[in-house]
Amino acid sequence: MNQLSLFNWMLLSTVLLGLWWACYRLALRQERSFAYNRGFLVLGAVLAAGLPLLPLAWPASWWGTGPAGLSGMVSVVLPAAEVSAGNMPVGAAINWGFWLRIGYLTGVVLMLVRLASELARLWLAARRLPRTLHPGYTLVETHGRLPTSSFGSVIFWDETLPLSASEARQVLHHELAHVRQGHTYDRLLLELLRAALWFNPFVHLCSRALTLTHEYLADAAALLPEQSTPALSASYTHLLARQVASRLGFSVPLAHSFSHSQTLRRIAMIQKTTPIRRWKQWLALPLLGVLLVAVACEKAAPPAAPAVAATSPPPPPAVYESVEQMPELPGGGGPEAIVNEIQQHLAYPDVPPGSRTDGNTFVSFIVTEKGEVQAVKVLKSLGPQYDAAVVAAIQKLPAFVPGRKGGKPVAVSYTVPIRFLWKPTVRAANGLPLSWHGWTMESPGAGC
Repeated sequence: MNQLSLFNWMLLSTVLLGLWWACYRLALRQERSFAYNRGFLVLGAVLAAGLPLLPLAWPASWWGTGPAGLSGMVSVVLPAAEVSAGNMPVGAAINWGFWLRIGYLTGVVLMLVRLASELARLWLAARRLPRTLHPGYTLVETHGRLPTSSFGSVIFWDETLPLSASEARQVLHHELAHVRQGHTYDRLLLELLRAALWFNPFVHLCSRALTLTHEYLADAAALLPEQSTPALSASYTHLLARQVASRLGFSVPLAHSFSHSQTLRRIAMIQKTTPIRRWKQWLALPLLGVLLVAVACEKAAPPAAPAVAATSPPPPPAVYESVEQMPELPGGGGPEAIVNEIQQHLAYPDVPPGSRTDGNTFVSFIVTEKGEVQAVKVLKSLGPQYDAAVVAAIQKLPAFVPGRKGGKPVAVSYTVPIRFLWKPTVRAANGLPLSWHGWTMESPGAGC
């Protein structure tokens, strides 16, 4: 992933997850479809990280016929031309792509270190506590050192809490729901995605919303065995409020705590009796379609308009599948001579140092039956200044010896890839050149 694609991935993932979060916030957050909301939130983060990396693009034929976008022309791909940046003064070159990588990787490492430290803190707090094995879970008695909570298949049980038998049963059912429904694995997956998408504010919002959704699911499981009545629901809400008041400020990272999870919202959701509006869940399908179209359009890279338009009239729309004699420059030399002639007129454009980049641009042109160069067209753009430099170089080609088919001159289309490399030669204060190694971000085929 080069610097441009990294920036595009970061930008596109933020936009995608922002749309996904908006759908959840506006349509699903107040619904009691907790299992659906759980999958929706996890899927959103997965799509934001992975969807921009998929090789999605509209078929190239949708943008035109052939590389030049002109029907009837035979297209020949020339060898790649290459141009590097010229001499630059010391201090003028700042490789923004390099520092973007460094900043992104630093954020990822810090997030992973935070996750590892929280896991280590939880392990250290529980490693010496007595535990009892039960079918499907392990009960760890905390003696008041940890709040009643769960992580993985372990339930931390604070036996010092003043609970009645009915209340203890409800709390146990709540924590067993976390264990049996695998909520910890959702949390760990989303924590890893948060590390990869740390720059994306919506992934952090999804993490908080997922934690609350887990508590909704566990609350529903805690009330279900009792065949909940209004009296039992009221008793459970009182229990929630009492536990928060007695253990305020005491929590364990990553563990699902019965006592600390936005209790007022949980109480309000328990008391909510409105029916679930299932039609809202279907909103995910058109939204997913919009996201796929957005990614495909972004990657399709339709042909850009040339920075400098050719003024000659278009060639006749004759259709040819092949030519027996290809156009040549005066003196011959084949495709290599054409590329060398283009390269002699190419120079790295005058782009500000912070905007310089590496990458490929593709340009097509037509050699008419009269040997004239016409219809210069940028097929893949690096930017207006790069396009202008390439088009200007091609327009300086001399007249060709036209190609022939069946002994008659015909028009032939060429496509030439141009690779721009930022390889600055830095000069010291005394004017002597200094070698600069390790700053050229060259990736074969990058940008194709």
